Amino acid sequence: MVSAAEGGAWLHVTPAASAPPDGSDVGEIIRWYRIREGLTQQEAAECLRTTQSRLSKLEKGSQALRDVAELRHIAAALGIPPERLGVLPDNSQDAVPMAAYVSHSPGRVHTSQERWRSDRRTLNAHRATLGDLAAELYPKAQRVAGTSVLTRPEWMPDEPVDLADIELIWRPESPAPTVTGKAPESAVARPLMTGGARYDRYSRALRDLARPKLLDNRVSYRLLDVEWTGSGGSFGFNYTSYFEALDVGEALGHEFVRAWQKAGKRRPSFADLQFRRAIVDPFDLPARPMLPSINTLTIRRDPIDGHCMYLHRRDAKAVAAAGGMYHVAPAGVFQPAALAPAHQANDFSFWRNVQREFSEEFLGNAEHDGNTVDPIDYANEEPFASFERARQSGDFRVFACAVVLEPLTLWVELLTVAVIEAPVFDELFSSMVAVNEEGAAISTEAGRPTVGVPFTSESRERLRTEPLSPIGRACIELAWQNRQVLLGR
Repeated sequence: MVSAAEGGAWLHVTPAASAPPDGSDVGEIIRWYRIREGLTQQEAAECLRTTQSRLSKLEKGSQALRDVAELRHIAAALGIPPERLGVLPDNSQDAVPMAAYVSHSPGRVHTSQERWRSDRRTLNAHRATLGDLAAELYPKAQRVAGTSVLTRPEWMPDEPVDLADIELIWRPESPAPTVTGKAPESAVARPLMTGGARYDRYSRALRDLARPKLLDNRVSYRLLDVEWTGSGGSFGFNYTSYFEALDVGEALGHEFVRAWQKAGKRRPSFADLQFRRAIVDPFDLPARPMLPSINTLTIRRDPIDGHCMYLHRRDAKAVAAAGGMYHVAPAGVFQPAALAPAHQANDFSFWRNVQREFSEEFLGNAEHDGNTVDPIDYANEEPFASFERARQSGDFRVFACAVVLEPLTLWVELLTVAVIEAPVFDELFSSMVAVNEEGAAISTEAGRPTVGVPFTSESRERLRTEPLSPIGRACIELAWQNRQVLLGR
């Protein structure tokens, strides 16, 4: 038995934390589990295939450990839950195409896979229309006024809230989702593999049959609860992965497009949507892996010559979700920049996530590939340092307007608006790119992405006839409804 002096208290109530594990206490955790297993340092070192001297340094904290592969090895060898060391199970195999599963010969499997590819192309070609139709399945009272996105009163603040006034809370213990992409009801969205078995996850079919340019299964932040409190708010999180959310959301979209075609390109009913019916309450956050996307409508504030907003055409060949539509820019899922535990704590911030997306989508900087060890130095590394100075001076403000569900995929989305003073915008984004890894900028002047689109009543109306994503439309609508608060300085 481990004494309290050796191993700490017997029972602990897990408190909420301000961030996920960052690996900084890895030595304490190793020591606790080593003692629990009754191992000496030498015995544990042999088990871990290292030296007693190095293990001693790790336990004392005099030597850092950031290598994800070694952290996973230690967790497995000592029976430590991997997430306690800040790492999740290794899903890297999801990124490797399995050619053996793809059929090239006529037959039942080939027909299944070709139909899946065809449905996927149709899905990407009609997402905006399909999203509006899917919204009709739900009561009108559950939609943001003037849009087709779904929400509930508790997810809407009384007025836009500065990101600085939102508290993010890490919940070390969280319930397992009751609805996942492996549910039998999702079978219609999962084609057959060679051998006749069905793909067990939508993301693996996507990997093999219609792989977009950007498809990476990353550790991500799972939204568990939302609360708005006056001028602020709080959001609770634990871990999920990108593919876990994709497996549910894209399967829902795939099921819908197939039923839509079967119904003669009219809205199908719930009776035709078995997987969607399995989600009894779409607003039950813990019920499925809910990875929020942060969607930011960027407005260049210019009271003299007129305010402008910035949109983006998402390339369906490059992105796994929301492809083929006009969308606000920047936008991206809420996840760390890389796999190492230090990133998971360092990047647990809406503002830092938004900064990275601005860097990638507006300036054309490379997507963070998930393999770097050292966390980003946001205070000193560009362009983040400049973004932060502009924010501190009040010239770069980001507000949260709502938490919503995209109706086609039921993906959870945080809608935000960035308001940047014109001179500061021109300085920060003088080298704004027209094309990036996810798609292309939209502007009223060809070849000049910094011109953007006028933020006017006329543009708002004209965009109703464009293939604008339901989420993009909702961002613009909420920004317009709150324009006095956002722009009336």
